[in-house]
Amino acid sequence: MSLQSIGVSGLIATRLALDTTGHNIANVNTEGYSRQRIDFISRLPSQNAVGYIGSGVDSTEALRQYDNFIVGQMRASASVASELQAYFDGAAQLDDLVANADSGLQPVIQNFFDALQGMADDPASVSSRQLVLTEAAALADRFQYFDQQFGSMRNQINNQISYNVGQINQIAQGIAEINQDIKMAYGSTPNDLLDKRDQLVNELAELIDIQVVEQSDGAFNVFIGKGQPLVMDTDAATLGTQPSTIDPGQLEITFDYAFGTQVVTEQMSGGVIGGMLSFRDDMLNPTQDRIGLVALGIAEEINNQNQLGLDLEGLAGTSMFSLGTIGVFARPANGSSITATFNDIGQLTGDTYELTYDGADFILTNINSGATQTLAAGLNTVDGIDIDINAAGAIPGDTFIIQPTRNGAQSFSLLFDDVERLAAASPLRVAPAVDANGNPLNTGNASITQPANASMTGLPLAGGTIQLVYDDQGGPASGFEVYYPGSTPGVDPFDDFITYDDLNNASIAGTQVPGTTFPLYGDISFTISGVPDDGDTFIIGNNTSGTSDNRNALGLVGVQSQDVLLGGTSTIDESYVAMVSDVGSKTRHAELNLSAQESLLTRTKEAIAEVSGVNLDEEAGKLIQYQQAYQASAQVISVASTLFDTLLSAVGR
Repeated sequence: MSLQSIGVSGLIATRLALDTTGHNIANVNTEGYSRQRIDFISRLPSQNAVGYIGSGVDSTEALRQYDNFIVGQMRASASVASELQAYFDGAAQLDDLVANADSGLQPVIQNFFDALQGMADDPASVSSRQLVLTEAAALADRFQYFDQQFGSMRNQINNQISYNVGQINQIAQGIAEINQDIKMAYGSTPNDLLDKRDQLVNELAELIDIQVVEQSDGAFNVFIGKGQPLVMDTDAATLGTQPSTIDPGQLEITFDYAFGTQVVTEQMSGGVIGGMLSFRDDMLNPTQDRIGLVALGIAEEINNQNQLGLDLEGLAGTSMFSLGTIGVFARPANGSSITATFNDIGQLTGDTYELTYDGADFILTNINSGATQTLAAGLNTVDGIDIDINAAGAIPGDTFIIQPTRNGAQSFSLLFDDVERLAAASPLRVAPAVDANGNPLNTGNASITQPANASMTGLPLAGGTIQLVYDDQGGPASGFEVYYPGSTPGVDPFDDFITYDDLNNASIAGTQVPGTTFPLYGDISFTISGVPDDGDTFIIGNNTSGTSDNRNALGLVGVQSQDVLLGGTSTIDESYVAMVSDVGSKTRHAELNLSAQESLLTRTKEAIAEVSGVNLDEEAGKLIQYQQAYQASAQVISVASTLFDTLLSAVGR
């Protein structure tokens, strides 16, 4: 091997190293670029009289500085970070909606009950009644605003899912095309193509959780979900979206197979799509259900109480707010059918249910808690809902989604705008007997509280009054003879008897007469106290001209503090506050998880940068090193040429 060929080998090797270094420097800002390196190996020496003498240098193929394990960790971290970011973005938006001190629900709920208190303070005041209607309308507007915001968030999720599914399809096609190019270069290492494919795979991992398997020919197979083959060799599958066949408000993700299209939403996880699906199922839907529960609770209780009173015209009150209906969505191919109606709103859980037929039984699953129970054909009552199952024609796989409270806020509206229809007065009032001139006839000191009614059965009273006449028997046998409308004391036998011992201190201190005593007359209840004399009479009659009566108005105010929701365990305020607290807790939890995952992702990216990143200082040093080596190799060739010329000159003489 000649000195000149040794010099030429050095020129070629260092030129390749210079080209690679220049390529690294040029791509210092290229996202996803992996630093490349040329390694040098000495050529096989040649043997001569003094032994083996070196014959120059060869350069290896440009090597990509890459760590497959760290890259895999980075992809997994990026997928989780993107999922948590999407979840947190939605959670923060929802938290701002429900917990906002100005635009939240709690202020308008409080304003409504404050207005009711104002009416109770002055039930005849038209202005106080008008304020009640104004605040009631504001409450209805706020519930409907919340429902619109929930719908807007759901539409936003649907649009983002559609967009990201399109991005996945584009990326998958790009990976398949690069697979083709890499296979064509099989036998060599197309570093830049590998970087480009890795960049696409990394972008895909941010959208959805993936699994990557490399073939022996260098092509990538990419799987998503629970093993769906998105990219196989040089072929890319296609994802799609479609409205849910059971719940049209939600978008489903589909996978196109050779034999048809399959819904795979429940199998998707990770990345932006997984985060949005988790937020929709874990936070958005349950929160809308709980808001609907609050709306239903207010409407039901206020309606019931207003119907127990009399308005300014002396008429029985009517419903003040409209009630939503239970949403039932059936799978199109169902053979059976169901209806669902409210039985007891106070027993509602605020959860969503799925009813399926397995060929033998109808199984009801609480989607929120996962609890299941078996229902029979016909009428079933579960958690305050009447579910009537028509099993005729039922086929295995029949599926229904039941949303008892989802539409509660949307349907909440004020049913009247007439101040006179607010029923502030109670339908009955009691007074001691008087003579024709209005003078009291009772001689004892007994008194009776104004009656409270639990229903409007038999009210207003028709055909007379209810009279309570005391019969003093001097002990436990004493009590009030009860004469219903149409019966005359002293002429007709008494219709009922209320035991009241005027010699017993406990009775005198106060005896509660329960509503069950008067099932035909509004289930009225009241308290008797004091010592009556024989013949003392109390008369319960219709509350005519009771414009200043505030007893039913106080009942309306009391709705706020009563345990009317979640099986009698929660007030309206407590239920709303618990929902707000739950949203806030989940939002904070998501924020902490996101922060921790971002730190982990940053560390993995830094680890990749240490292996694959371009360091300009290092590359500049190599550039000088290779430049000097190139110049030295050129000098070797020059020396070889001089030696050759000297030899020719000597021989020529």
